[in-house]
Amino acid sequence: MRRRSRAAYQRAAVALLAAALAAVTLAGCADSDSVHADRTQGPTLPPTTSAAPTPAPTSTLRTGTPSNPLRYAALGDSYSAGMGGGNETGPCRRSPHSFPQQLAQSKSIVLSRFPACAGATTADVLQHQIKTLDPQIDLVTITIGGNDLNVSVLPSACAKGESATCKAAVAASVALLQKLPDKLSKTYKAIAKAAPHARILVADYPLFYDLPTIDENTLGSPELSAAVAVDAAVASLDATISDAVAKQRQAGTDIHFVDVSFKGHGVNAKKPWFVLNGFDAYHPTVNGYTRYADTLSALTR
Repeated sequence: MRRRSRAAYQRAAVALLAAALAAVTLAGCADSDSVHADRTQGPTLPPTTSAAPTPAPTSTLRTGTPSNPLRYAALGDSYSAGMGGGNETGPCRRSPHSFPQQLAQSKSIVLSRFPACAGATTADVLQHQIKTLDPQIDLVTITIGGNDLNVSVLPSACAKGESATCKAAVAASVALLQKLPDKLSKTYKAIAKAAPHARILVADYPLFYDLPTIDENTLGSPELSAAVAVDAAVASLDATISDAVAKQRQAGTDIHFVDVSFKGHGVNAKKPWFVLNGFDAYHPTVNGYTRYADTLSALTR
């Protein structure tokens, strides 16, 4: 479940980013290669919602046993494929250290379907991955939405601080948020239809940076402003995913939003859980995927 401190951080980060975009820290965004038609204002972020209780649907998850394990399907993008975990194979960059493979180490779970693929968007899930499901699937996990917003480019675009490239990348990701709720809704509905007896676990994306206390006295540096912008964009993505999951729960689907935190292990930490260099940069390390597996496992039984 989403911790209050994380939810409060998301709301604060989004509010700070909105203020920064409209005022000083990212005010120049509209003067660069902005993706917005209205060049007088910064990008508009969707409102985040508090973690209000939603009706709990009837659980469809049976108890897995070594003799009759849960049939598990792992859908989604590179975070589900395990890119960055090491020993990746094929164009989808699937790793034996991915969180689906780690979950399947349990004797009560067998990974029956693993179509998750690096670079996948909601459209890819609908067109290619849904077809791997069937009514016998008991458990589905998914990470999706990040590539729809191109959030993977944000850390590298903002690595040198508050630059024109950083401003444009953040603005573009925020602009794409408006279309994401409908895409997520269609994706979750399609999963529930294809695997009607499955529990669906939707994991979010961990924030990239470990930030100090954010107030009016700490927003001055370009580096911090860029970090706030990146984390706030990811927080907005996570909030959008959470809201979409809540709507499906209200409709009676056995679907759960799972908040995965890398707090203390961001890209700027002493022991980051993100790959920092190379082709797999800004994807979780083995330790990061272990955090995913540990967090998700509580809802698999």
